[in-house]
Amino acid sequence: MNEFQVIDSVMPDVPPPSADQMEAARMRVLAATRVPPAPRVRAGRRSWTGMALVAAAVALIVGAVVALVPRPAMEPVAVTPMQKLEAAAAELAATPEAKGRFWRRDTEQIMRTKGGDDYKVEERAMDVLAFGPDRQVYGWHEPISSKPYTAEGLKAWRQDGSPRLCPARGCDKNMPAYSSTDLDLGLELADGLEPTLTELRHLPKEPAALRARLLESYNPRVAAGRESWLAAVASRLINSPATPGTRAAAYLLLAKAPGIKVVDDIPGTFGLDGLALQSKEGQIVIDRGTGQLLGRQRLTPEGVAWSAEIVRKAGWSDVRPVPPAKCVGCTARL
Repeated sequence: MNEFQVIDSVMPDVPPPSADQMEAARMRVLAATRVPPAPRVRAGRRSWTGMALVAAAVALIVGAVVALVPRPAMEPVAVTPMQKLEAAAAELAATPEAKGRFWRRDTEQIMRTKGGDDYKVEERAMDVLAFGPDRQVYGWHEPISSKPYTAEGLKAWRQDGSPRLCPARGCDKNMPAYSSTDLDLGLELADGLEPTLTELRHLPKEPAALRARLLESYNPRVAAGRESWLAAVASRLINSPATPGTRAAAYLLLAKAPGIKVVDDIPGTFGLDGLALQSKEGQIVIDRGTGQLLGRQRLTPEGVAWSAEIVRKAGWSDVRPVPPAKCVGCTARL
């Protein structure tokens, strides 16, 4: 039998080698099987020796052809959005915190509305919340700008003489900034759950333990649904001075809440690009690599983002927060 017929019979699925490959393989086999003349033996023994040489040649050729055949490419394993969230939460939990006496969060708030002159207007403002030692709390809201955000609206606004749109910086010289929240409730997570800063910092860092601890404060006479109450608490917890481990655990609690799904590749209308914990009302957007909270988007019933809160800065430092001048009621003690 021809040696290459043997190859075809034992490897029917291997694509045929080229003529150059076949010739190179044949030359290697002939070189490997060239042996010095042996003493004369009986015919039976000589036939066995020839069969052994043919078998060896076939093995060498098969090996040579197999080495020439490329291996099939491995398909990448698909990673689900939930697995990405788990990885991001693990990164966040392992993140060391900066040290400092004051915790501060600066959030840019963006809202798209229809102005009095039918311009589609995008309003921007900065909102600050900070906590310090001795139960100090700071909070203020400062308008930044209002301007049309569509090409048609911008054209109509310019045709009208580019009138000043408010709220924006300088619109109200008597109140350039104002308190944005009831500072007495600066750490309130839900009705009946108002931890101190120390208590907040000592919440569990594991999802099951965190769930159990939070539900100790659940009051069915105040909140109708336990799971919706728990989801609301977790959504506030992720944007608080809680430890990275606690905030990471809150992500995983939220991901399992009714009506919540984890999605990726969301439309970044306001520049938010990451994983999202999504409900019918909006999205909580998380950085895929670090697990840090990027912000939130509110959605219309059609799924279009119309407002956002983008976290510009959050963390600890020794810099005391200073409210803007004339900001009334922007500092307090809890």
